[in-house]
Amino acid sequence: MKQSMDLNKETASRLWVKQFGKKQKAVDFSGRTIARAAYNDRNSEYGWNVDHILPESRGGKTADHNLICCHILTNDEKADKFPCFKANGKEFEIQNRQNHYEIIARSAEGDDPQEEAINFLDAAQGLECWKQCRADGKDVFVGYVKIKVETENESDQLLERYRNFLSELFDTDLIFIEDQRQRNAMSLVGICCPVKSALIYTVIVDDIPTQKDTQNLLDNCVILNTYSLYFTNKTGFDNIQIVCGMEQYDSRFDATLKCKNSILEKRVYFSEDLAIDELVKINTSADKELKNNYPQNGFYCYDYTYTQLKKDLEKRI
Repeated sequence: MKQSMDLNKETASRLWVKQFGKKQKAVDFSGRTIARAAYNDRNSEYGWNVDHILPESRGGKTADHNLICCHILTNDEKADKFPCFKANGKEFEIQNRQNHYEIIARSAEGDDPQEEAINFLDAAQGLECWKQCRADGKDVFVGYVKIKVETENESDQLLERYRNFLSELFDTDLIFIEDQRQRNAMSLVGICCPVKSALIYTVIVDDIPTQKDTQNLLDNCVILNTYSLYFTNKTGFDNIQIVCGMEQYDSRFDATLKCKNSILEKRVYFSEDLAIDELVKINTSADKELKNNYPQNGFYCYDYTYTQLKKDLEKRI
């Protein structure tokens, strides 16, 4: 059996986005569900990695056009077989298409790995759905990210662009903005000072069911922290500080009732470029990285960035 390809998480994440966009869960070509947060995790039912479409043993290159994200089990079943192989009980063939290779299903047409949508105009289907809608009474964790942006640039277009960037990065439209702009008209010596603008963006990530999802939330915060260098040099932002945390609720119903207000009303102390709370720390790799660190005002300093991404951004400044 071939060994899985050794790709760093940053590269794998880039390939995921190229293939699936901003989805946190997707279905690979064989019909298996994979989760973005479960990269290279053989202990997860959603674990995935990256495979060569045309195997290296057949001359396949480690290039984007010859790489595909798929479930770990799918990768194991495909192995180095060429041109035909079987995965998840289905037959596939690797075919040359316009100077590149693709995986083509040989199974009967009409097989759809995704569940059929419920037809609510059909009473039987609608009532069956109602039967399945039971309260599970499980604790629910909701993630949040608060970003303080200080700038003298009053452009609403710039501030809206940043909001849209956050929406794409965290895959949510639950973003709220608190305007803390203060107009300091005169200094002590009577000189008119420029208008200082401070806005707090609050991003709510609706459901964080697993430690892998918590890690994904933290990874996205590290990405945002890496981009802060570019934003402060190229957009007119003076300073960006990020706080990442989670709130726990007794049930989905409890979270629906309380999470928006409790998170928006939560006051945090912005003192670091990136800080995280206890729940994020103990459920991610940060627990080992911050083993001997102590919190300040309930948050741990976590000023990490992605090295290669930072280098690439510095070239564009």
